[in-house]
Amino acid sequence: MKQRWAFFKEADRSFGLFYPRHYVVAGFDTYERAQTVARQFIEAGFAHDDVAAATGPFVAQRLESRRSANWLQRIEASIAEAVGTEAGYIEDDLKLARRGGAFLFVYVPDAAAGKRARLLLRRSHPVYARRYHPLGIERLIYPPQSTL
Repeated sequence: MKQRWAFFKEADRSFGLFYPRHYVVAGFDTYERAQTVARQFIEAGFAHDDVAAATGPFVAQRLESRRSANWLQRIEASIAEAVGTEAGYIEDDLKLARRGGAFLFVYVPDAAAGKRARLLLRRSHPVYARRYHPLGIERLIYPPQSTL
């Protein structure tokens, strides 16, 4: 399966939708803030190639876009939307991107890395943060939907 961004160490799609397995995705109000937090993760011991900041337009146009999806991927995405899984998170990302937000991606392949990431995120105050597990998405920090 073709990756949308070489940064990802594992598959970045599930059912035709953006799903970066074993990653934490955190949204921030600005790209500068996402970059600052990325540096904090590296200073805390995460590897350089496990942490990346991305602009809102990059995430919206390259990672979460379905323009290049084939017919099977579009059908899979429709099924996922009907079930209500990843599609709601994608909408949150698009809202944040439209208002100038940016994103932090951190590879967390195991429970220990996930715990370290959660502690760092609590101190960095993202708009929201979630972790993509093989079988589901864990909300790490999430405001009520009405505030997104």
